Amino acid sequence: MKKITANWGLKLASLIFAVIVWFLVTNINDPVISVRYTNVPVSIKNGNLITEKGQVYTVLDGSDTISSVTIYAPRGVIDSLSQSNIVATADIQKLSSLNTVSIDCVTNKYYDKIDKIVLSSDVVKLNVERKASKSLALSATTSGTISDGYIIGDVTTEQNMVRISGPESFVNSVAKASVDVDVTGFTSNIGTDADIVLYDAEGNVLDTSQQGVNMNIKTVRVNIQILETKYVPVNYTIKGEPANGYALTGQIDSTPSEVLVAGRSSVISGLTALNVEDDSLDVSGYTGNLTATIDLSQALPSGTVFGDDDFNGTASVVVYIGPVVEETFEISTNKITIDGSEDGFEIFVDDSEYNQVSLTLQGLRSNINAVNPSSISGIVRVSDILTSNDLDKLAPGTYTAPIVWSIPDGVYCKSAVSVYVTVRELE
Repeated sequence: MKKITANWGLKLASLIFAVIVWFLVTNINDPVISVRYTNVPVSIKNGNLITEKGQVYTVLDGSDTISSVTIYAPRGVIDSLSQSNIVATADIQKLSSLNTVSIDCVTNKYYDKIDKIVLSSDVVKLNVERKASKSLALSATTSGTISDGYIIGDVTTEQNMVRISGPESFVNSVAKASVDVDVTGFTSNIGTDADIVLYDAEGNVLDTSQQGVNMNIKTVRVNIQILETKYVPVNYTIKGEPANGYALTGQIDSTPSEVLVAGRSSVISGLTALNVEDDSLDVSGYTGNLTATIDLSQALPSGTVFGDDDFNGTASVVVYIGPVVEETFEISTNKITIDGSEDGFEIFVDDSEYNQVSLTLQGLRSNINAVNPSSISGIVRVSDILTSNDLDKLAPGTYTAPIVWSIPDGVYCKSAVSVYVTVRELE
């Protein structure tokens, strides 16, 4: 016993020295170091405790991501860890009155050998509010520049409603749901799936990726009609006749005089004009110009539309009417010929009594002034000789027969003019 207790001071010093040496050796071989990991995600646990109350929560300020996590542990442990070994959770059961949840951070291996873990932030901040939902009509728009000679026709979506749910404040802020399709360079119909975008009342895009926001559909099929365009003139059909002593001048002013029409290529290719018939273009009894406003859309062929969004489809029309004048022209019988023949007979205009006939023409002054008497000619049909003289067949003799005149457009004969025709039997 005496030997054990002898020199106890020396023995204690030796023990302390041995401990110090062990500590130095272990730290030299496997020292405690630190490693820093960034942007570590935090998992929310027991979120159903909120949703079961008819509420939803959203994470504020990105607090469900820890900007940095620093782990202190021996080098051997540190070398065996990676960021995937860090498990950070926030349990809703620990929700505070300030709507914050403390973060628990551990590693899924060697946790008992870790000295400490230091977080840059230790709480997740939540916004908790009532859950709401609403349905919105879907609208569709196009962007970009379509190819020259084409326009956008009907734009439709295969579903016309979207239902959203989430935090009441978010749902109440949604004013519009819309999709947009880029049509740049297209020349044929488009069918594509487009993402649905939500907007607030100011037209700002809302973030639908935030926690607690749900949409029953996120994309929708959009069908866009691409129509070919073509400028065509507008032609008008005038009804009725002006009052006695008046006539259509033939001049019609239309604003516009041509329109841009759009439709399928097969329809547009065969369209040469827009032909308009309208009851307001009836000039019956008029002694002056007719003015009218015409709805041109009634004349559009099936499958076509106006190609200019700024054109409302109406045209202003003026139909010009002028007074009729008359003038008599002396036409040589040499300008009158026989149309037709009969075997065994010679038929000719008889000029033994007179060598010219009087022709009274009526028309607008401008048309009458343009008449050149030397350009007027006439014919007598053999069939008219028989009809006018009650003949069953041609026989020798002298007869009267009406002249069919060749006169300029815009003038007409005031009354019929006849001439003597002689029929001789050939020897």
